Amino acid sequence: MKKSFNLLLMLLGLVVVSCNPMDDIHDEIDAELDNQLAVAEADYVLTEDDYDDLGQSFPNFGSVEDARTLVPTLLSDIYPTYGAGSIINVEFDIYDPLRINDYTLSASDYELIGLDTDYFSGNGEITDFLEAKYPQMEEGDYVSLTYDILAEEKAYTLNDDDYDFVGEEFEGDYPGPAGNAAQFGSFDVRETSDNYWSEDMIVDALGAVISENYGDVSGQKYNVTYDVYTGDPETRSMTIQFDGNTYISVGGTAYEISDADFDAIGDEFATDYPGPAENAARFGSFDVRESSDNYWSEAMILEAINFTLMEAYPNAAEGDQFIVSYAIYSGFVSTQVTNVILSGGEYVIDESASVSTIEETTVYAFTNEEWDQPYSLPEDSYTEEFGQRFSNFGDEEEALTKIAIFLGREFPYATEGELKAVAYQFYNGDETVTEYANFVLENGNWNAIQSVVSETLQFGYEDGMWVPDNTINYRLTSDDYSIIADELSGNNELTTQVASMEQYSNFDRRPGASAYWDDEAILLAMKSLLNEIAANAEEGQKYTLTFDIYNGSNTTESLSLIKEGGEWVVNE
Repeated sequence: MKKSFNLLLMLLGLVVVSCNPMDDIHDEIDAELDNQLAVAEADYVLTEDDYDDLGQSFPNFGSVEDARTLVPTLLSDIYPTYGAGSIINVEFDIYDPLRINDYTLSASDYELIGLDTDYFSGNGEITDFLEAKYPQMEEGDYVSLTYDILAEEKAYTLNDDDYDFVGEEFEGDYPGPAGNAAQFGSFDVRETSDNYWSEDMIVDALGAVISENYGDVSGQKYNVTYDVYTGDPETRSMTIQFDGNTYISVGGTAYEISDADFDAIGDEFATDYPGPAENAARFGSFDVRESSDNYWSEAMILEAINFTLMEAYPNAAEGDQFIVSYAIYSGFVSTQVTNVILSGGEYVIDESASVSTIEETTVYAFTNEEWDQPYSLPEDSYTEEFGQRFSNFGDEEEALTKIAIFLGREFPYATEGELKAVAYQFYNGDETVTEYANFVLENGNWNAIQSVVSETLQFGYEDGMWVPDNTINYRLTSDDYSIIADELSGNNELTTQVASMEQYSNFDRRPGASAYWDDEAILLAMKSLLNEIAANAEEGQKYTLTFDIYNGSNTTESLSLIKEGGEWVVNE
């Protein structure tokens, strides 16, 4: 009654005192009305009618930002009697399809993992890069990565169809030799023959065959085996490479130092280099860290290469070239390639050789805290396992259902909660494309993670309107206390406090205790934690951190922080 009387007086004052600014009077009335509204907290789940009322074509939002913008209008209609200080926790659906991030490496990107080359030498270096580049990636995230990688030599042997192809392809250029190659399945290399194939002609023919079978991939090497006729049948091989314009012959036979070779190296150099030799045999790699007791210098590795090639190719001739690949350890395992040539009875670095690289684009998924390529369904599974007419799916729901069943048979020892990224072929009505889906093992069954997911946002009533509150409520885990201990390990003033906190996973809040954490120290601990677990948080992000304390009994406290000016400060 008293409040109504006061409002009446305010309205009368508006009539009598005409000199007061209208805006001020309206603000006073609004404030008074706000004070009469309820202060409450409630939970609300959006219905299909709500999405329709908000102008959505489907019962979901396209993003969390859409929800932030549209939900306040809905709350004003649903809760007209709620006032300042009220909080509504709203649950809603958003359409969150699997998205693939595209990234192309520049020359400087390779330095991120300590490489002094502008290419990768193997898959291990690629996953190391992804871990360094995307430390905050979440489970089920994808990256399509474009990079340069060392070109591994591919082996290919010409067959009868290939010689027929050569006969047709070169009939206009070399009618006699082309017809002869097709007829006899070999290249006549007798210089006196009318069907003579010179080395340049053979390079052209081999390049045409590789182009027909694989396409033209710049930098990729192919060791091609083919038959020749010298008066007697012989088999030869040649390494060719597409240089961006044409196929050329490149020197060198590819050779990879195997585990057996490393064992032999260990025995051979046990006297000269006992530590490095034993280490190489044990781990199947050369330790190239200069600080290591097992360090292999470049000169020592060249000695090992000499020993290995002499054993493998005892009849090698002066001038023979080899492209030798081997594992090295520089903090992580990677592949090194060295080009050598036999000169004066020993193998020396082939200064004329160059490393060949190719550009690749590969999709990687972050699952179970590791980067790896998604599991690709076997090509024959579409027709043999899934009953499809062709090697693809044409219906998404059918695909996800059948793949889930297939994964159960394919991975019988998977553990509860395990995530599996899957690549499958899908016909979209125009063409067959590669689609990706994430599956999770729940209660013994694989289930596809749906593209529509539920989210919850907190809205607060402030200044006469509903506004989204981005506060993240976070309860510290045992790992978090370890993180804080690591971050504050160099703080000599908190040595006792940190040791106690790490041991008991709580903060001692007993004034006077040797391990007492005062408010300033607690703030420092929470800042250090957020700097580690929320390093990429946006400006204005709020956290309410709940942590365990001991004040004579075990209980909890909470501290609210907000990121302002790039720093975490107390949220008053």
